[in-house]
Formats: sequence, C-alpha cells, structure tokens
Amino acid sequence: MTDEKTFRDRVHEAREGGVRMLTPGEAKELLDHGGVTVIDVGEEWQLLERGTLPGARNVTRGELEIKADTKEERRDLALRDRHQKILLTCGGGGKTTLSAAALQEMGFTDVSVLQGGCRGWQKAGYALEPYPGPDSATTARDTSK
Repeated sequence: MTDEKTFRDRVHEAREGGVRMLTPGEAKELLDHGGVTVIDVGEEWQLLERGTLPGARNVTRGELEIKADTKEERRDLALRDRHQKILLTCGGGGKTTLSAAALQEMGFTDVSVLQGGCRGWQKAGYALEPYPGPDSATTARDTSK
C-alpha cells in the first residue's frame, strides 16, 4: 500500500474535512445579498479565456496562502479579514476546494466553495462575466494615480 495521494484524493479529503460547498443557486443567492468577497483561484489566462463570476477577484491557487498571510507585505486586501464571507471558484471546483481548506487552516472562518466552479455556474444557467470586469478596469486606473 502506498501513502501517495492523487489530486482527487486530496479534494475528496478536503470536502470530507468540512469545506462548505454551495450549489450555484445558493451561491447566486449569497451574491445577490452582497457582503461576500468572491475569489477565482484560476490562472489569469483561464479567467481571460472563460470569464468568471460577477465581481470576482483573481488570486491564483499558487499565490493564495502568501496573499492571505496578514503578516506578509504581499497580502491581498481582499483577504484582510479572517471573519469575512468568502466564496471561492475556479474552472471546475477542485483547486477551489484545496484553496478553501488552506484558508480554513489559516484561520479564515467563513469560506465557501462554488460546487462545480464556473462550469457548474454556467450549467445552472448563470452568466460569467469577462475578465477583467468593468470594475477591475476602473480600480486599476484609480490606483495608478
């Protein structure tokens, strides 16, 4: 017997370990009520190719823990509050599940995963928006002053 784990094994363990999964309908309701930070952990080229959820920020899976570490200068302001409501997404949900488990290990208390990721969102009949969205362009211009 081997101790090696596959990607799917790790995703399954994270889900069994308490990562909260939301159906696209539940996630849509959460977004409609507001007060949630939406993060797409896909690579930027993936977001440019497929789009993402309305209002989502891109913090890749590879950078997530670094940017969530409040003691690091490189932290992302979207991850400044360990008690904020966070909804994570990616293309299909696997990377997002591992990301949620990592954030929970780091003390984030209200993290949810969009079941099926962006593909599940679209399959449920909801539209993705182009990345970067209109708000991102405005924010980039405003911060460059």
